[in-house]
Amino acid sequence: MKKVLTLSALVAASFLLVRCSSTKTISKADASPTAMVAEAKKFTPAQMEQGKTIWQSHCNKCHKLYEPQSHSVSKWNNVLPRMTSRAHLNTDEAANVRAYLIANATDIS
Repeated sequence: MKKVLTLSALVAASFLLVRCSSTKTISKADASPTAMVAEAKKFTPAQMEQGKTIWQSHCNKCHKLYEPQSHSVSKWNNVLPRMTSRAHLNTDEAANVRAYLIANATDIS
């Protein structure tokens, strides 16, 4: 019985660790702002619209919405991994939000 409990605890802990780290893949920390914008613009208009809808419905739950133009590409790139994780977005949702915000950021510095 002790082995079953231990094994169950390990499986649960593994699941939580995988779940918490799954959105980290959207960071693109080594890409230049210009490359990030080019990558974001590869998303379809439907994906961009989904990103905007998710951004509007999730981000204002905890704070005011910051317009895409309010931050540079670099700033969005630094903020988004943490925020998408806190919002419990899956990888596709986070990627769509990231693409929407980065594609619409005004300053690429």
